[in-house]
Amino acid sequence: MSVFVDTSALQAALDHSDPNHAMAAELFDRLLGVEDLVTHNYVHVEAEQLIRRRLRAAAARNLLDDVLPALRTVWVDEGTHAEAVRAVSGAGRGASLVDEVSFLVMRSLDINLALAFDADFERQGFRLPHLPPDPQRHTLSEPRAPSAAPSETLDLVSVTELAQRSGRSVNTIQSWRRRRPDFPAPSVELAAGPIWLWDDVSAWIDQRTQRASGAAGR
Repeated sequence: MSVFVDTSALQAALDHSDPNHAMAAELFDRLLGVEDLVTHNYVHVEAEQLIRRRLRAAAARNLLDDVLPALRTVWVDEGTHAEAVRAVSGAGRGASLVDEVSFLVMRSLDINLALAFDADFERQGFRLPHLPPDPQRHTLSEPRAPSAAPSETLDLVSVTELAQRSGRSVNTIQSWRRRRPDFPAPSVELAAGPIWLWDDVSAWIDQRTQRASGAAGR
């Protein structure tokens, strides 16, 4: 499986204060060395400048020396650059030149998964990679009591897994958290990020869908 890596994910992975840091760290941790992670040299330049400005020189060196060498880099040619410039110049296009190059590179390599926290990727039809549940990190089992029935397994999920199971984007889940006061509170806050009971969030999504359907039918 090939996954494109955007500047937004690189920045989030290195910046512990970034709201997407936990998700980015988890995705990199579980994909790096297992899947084909792809970027291009324009992302190198953009990410280095962004991280140097926000996180200082040491973080930029970490990016250049340790992070980017672990990815497969596509070198942008003149034709791809020219096509991206035409796209940026088109009416109604709001993506940056670097993003337009990314879209062209992804389509040329038939990549539809993007490790990106940039809404422009979602608007172009790209989505975050699907990660299988990691029972060692996100599933807890209660010990069996001596005379009790078999223990139940708690179905615990991270933000990334909420997005995957619900068929929504991570950006949508984060928007619900910020804008919907009735969105379920996390069951626990770990260093890797908030964790929910899937049943709680699933029930909330079902109720929201039913309300939306009822409103549309009136």
